[in-house]
Amino acid sequence: MNFSKPFTDKEKIQLLQRSILVNSYAYYELNENILADYQYDRNTRQLLELKEANPEAYRKSRYARYFDNFESGTGFDLTDRIRGNRQLFNKVARDANIALYLKNERKGE
Repeated sequence: MNFSKPFTDKEKIQLLQRSILVNSYAYYELNENILADYQYDRNTRQLLELKEANPEAYRKSRYARYFDNFESGTGFDLTDRIRGNRQLFNKVARDANIALYLKNERKGE
């Protein structure tokens, strides 16, 4: 993910985590991709690099508990991890559906 303005490491971590959650939901729950695989992989690598460079910011991030042991970058179990937090799960579902709608709208142009 390219950050066009200066974000703190914690903000970058949270943006990447949210993006990964939304993309994982779209892929594993809706059977669709928002991002190309290489973009998703790049975001997960960037997140893991930030985790290594600033573990304290990673631990304090809003979604840290859902990313415990997130090392492989697949995200296959992330939707299961957030399912217990109904509010977050619904927001991620909403964001995934909006992103897919916008993606499909762009295709139709």
